Amino acid sequence: MATRRAVRRRGGAVAVGIAFCLWLVGVVLEFFLGGTLGGVVGFMFMVMALPVMPILGMPAAGGIPRLGVAILISVALWWIVGQVVAGRVSRHPIVGWREWAREFAIVGMGLWLGAAGGLLLGAIALGVF
Repeated sequence: MATRRAVRRRGGAVAVGIAFCLWLVGVVLEFFLGGTLGGVVGFMFMVMALPVMPILGMPAAGGIPRLGVAILISVALWWIVGQVVAGRVSRHPIVGWREWAREFAIVGMGLWLGAAGGLLLGAIALGVF
């Protein structure tokens, strides 16, 4: 019961923490790899953490206000996803963080693929391909 309650209460916070870790990995990779490769790989991790960036027109148009809006909306989005996943998982008789992570990976993959698709459409619209 204690684990079920913890998953229900902390599911959203854990999802936000995972997104923060993805963003941090992107920043570190961009710093250490440098150049074009570091920029591309780092930016992909940042888009995984902030999936609304392509919707807001980033990277074609950036700036602190857009980044702030992307952070706020993405935090809210990841928190909601984490809570929804916690609700879905807690219906089962055996609940733990492993089950939450498995379900979160499936739902998160949809967000990540959607954000990558947005970047791809933006690249096509800008004439990169």
